[in-house]
Amino acid sequence: MNIQEKRKRLQERLEHNIKHENVGTAIAITGSWGVGKTYFWNKFLKDVTNKEIEDKNNFYYEASKVNYQSIFDCRKYAYISLFGMENLSDLKNAICTKLTLNPYAKKDSNKWEFSTLFKNTVAQFRDMKVSQYGVSASAKILESLLFLQVKDAIICFDDFERMSNKLDIKDVMGLANQLKLEKNCQVILILDEDKAEGENKSKYAEYKEKLIDETIIINSVEPLIREFSQEMDDQLINLMVEFADKLEIHNFRFFQKVIKLYKDFREKLPEIVTYSTKKIILIRILQGYFIEDFGVTYGISWVDMSIEKTLERVFSDEDLTGILKRLKDVSYDFVDVDDYWFIQFKNWFEQRDSTDILMLCKLANSELISENNNLIKEQLDILMNQWRNLEVDSSYCNHLFQKSYESIAFNNLESLDFHCFLLKKFGRNDLSKQLKRAVFAWLINELYADYEHVWDEATTFGYKKENIFHWYIKRWKLNNPSAGFPSLFDILKVYVLEKSIKNKAELVLQHATQQDWEDFIFVQSSTDTLLSNLTKGELMTKILKQNIDKNLTPLIKQNIKAILLTKHNASTDQFQKKNIEFVVENFKKEGLL
Repeated sequence: MNIQEKRKRLQERLEHNIKHENVGTAIAITGSWGVGKTYFWNKFLKDVTNKEIEDKNNFYYEASKVNYQSIFDCRKYAYISLFGMENLSDLKNAICTKLTLNPYAKKDSNKWEFSTLFKNTVAQFRDMKVSQYGVSASAKILESLLFLQVKDAIICFDDFERMSNKLDIKDVMGLANQLKLEKNCQVILILDEDKAEGENKSKYAEYKEKLIDETIIINSVEPLIREFSQEMDDQLINLMVEFADKLEIHNFRFFQKVIKLYKDFREKLPEIVTYSTKKIILIRILQGYFIEDFGVTYGISWVDMSIEKTLERVFSDEDLTGILKRLKDVSYDFVDVDDYWFIQFKNWFEQRDSTDILMLCKLANSELISENNNLIKEQLDILMNQWRNLEVDSSYCNHLFQKSYESIAFNNLESLDFHCFLLKKFGRNDLSKQLKRAVFAWLINELYADYEHVWDEATTFGYKKENIFHWYIKRWKLNNPSAGFPSLFDILKVYVLEKSIKNKAELVLQHATQQDWEDFIFVQSSTDTLLSNLTKGELMTKILKQNIDKNLTPLIKQNIKAILLTKHNASTDQFQKKNIEFVVENFKKEGLL
C-alpha cells in the first residue's frame, strides 16, 4: 500500500465512522522514529479539511453550502504531545485546554468557540482548595466541567516514545478508550511500537487489541523528501527517494542534513549549472552523510567506494555484495568513483568546519562545472561499462584513448593509469604510450606550479608503486627537492620582521644556495620597502641568530662567511675591504661567525 492508498484508507475509515457509527474509532499511525508519522497526519488533516472547504465554496447556492455535511472542517480537534505529562490529570487538562475548532478551518469558520484563554485561566485553579463554612472542596471540579465539552472531537496523541515514566501507558490507553466509547471521539495515536520498552511494551500490546481499530504503518520518508526539496530538480528528488528506499533509511533527519547542505552549496554556484554537476554534488553529499551516520554500522568507509577498490574487485572477479551493491543499484557513481568531487567531499567530511565549504565552491566554479567536461566523463563511464559487459568492439580503443586524452586535466591519475593498462591489454600499446606521454607532459607543468597539490590529490588513498604516474611524481620530486617550497625571500622576510616561521622554513634554509643567500641580503632586501629600513649588518645579525632550526646555523654561517669573503676578494676598493673585515671581526667577537 503506497502513501496515497494509506491516506485514502484513513479518510474512508474516519468518514464512515463519523457518519454512521455511534461510537468513535481509534487509529494507530506507526513507524520508525523520524519517518514522518506526525507529518503524515498533519498533512492529511490539512488536505482533507481544505478539500471540504473548497468543495463547499464551489456551491452556487447559499442553501447548498449551509446544508453541506462536512466531516472534518467543523470537527473540534486537539493535538496532545505526551512529552512532559506526568499524570492522568495533566493529560485531561491538556485535552480540555487545547480542544479547539479544526485549526485548518478557522479562517473559514464563523462559529463561536469556548475561549481558549478562558479555559486556560480556569484550568489554573484546578489545584486550588476553597473553604466555606468549614467545608473544604477541590477546585478540580472545574476540570470535570471542562472535560464535559470533550465529545465528538478528533483527538491526536503523539510522542509516546518521550512519555514520562511517571505516566502509565495503561492510563493513556484507558483514557483513549473512554474518549472513543463514551465521548464519540476519533482517536489518533502516533507512535513507534518498536520503541516501547519493558512493561510499557507488554501493556501497550495488551490494550492495543482492545482499543486499536486500524493500524497505518508509515515506512517511507518519500513525502517528507518531496515536501522539503521542492526547489530541486525532479530527477534529484527521485534519486533521494530511491536512495532512501534501497538503503532503507527511514529517518528524515538524515535527508534534512543532505537537503540543507545541498541548498547551502547550490546557492554559492552560478545560477545556471549542468544537471550532471548538480547530480554528482548530491551523490557526494549523500555518500558523505551515509558514511558519517552508518559507516560503522555497515563497516564501510570512503576507501571502500574509491576507484582503487573498484579496480581491486575487477581484477579479483569479486562481485559487489551487501550495502555496496545497494549503493551501486542507486548509482554507479557511489562505488566506481573517478572524479575530484569524491576527493574534495571526502576531505570536507573528514575535517570539515560547519561553515567552511569554500574549497567545494572553488571546485564547483572550476573547469569541472563545464558541460563539455561532464559530457566527457559520462562518455568515459559508458566506455568503462562496455568492457565490464563484454561489449568492446574494434573502435573501442580509439574512443577510449580520445576521451582519456581529453580528460587529462580533470581526471584522476588512478583512472588514467587504468586506461593506459586497458589500451595495452587490448593490443594498442601505441595508444597506451601516447596517452602516458600526454599525462607526463601535463604533470610536468602542474608539478612546477604546485607540487604539493598534485601529490596530495594523486595519493589521497596512498602511494601506489604500480601506478606509473605515482612513480613519476615521486621520482620528479627526488630530482627537484625544493619544488613546491616557498622562496628564501618569503621565509626570511616574515621571520626577520615578525619572528614568524612559515611552513617548510627548515627545508628552504637547508636547500638554499650561496647565491640565494646573497640575492636576499644584497639585492632583494634593498628593493623591499620594509626590509630596506634595516642595515645589512642588522639583517645578517638577525639571520645568524635565527631560531628556525639551530642545527642549520653552521650551514648559514658558512654561506654568509663565503659571501663576505667573495665580496672582499672581488673588491678593488681598500676602504670597502676594510669595512667587510671590520664587520666579520665584529661577528666573530659576538660568536656569530
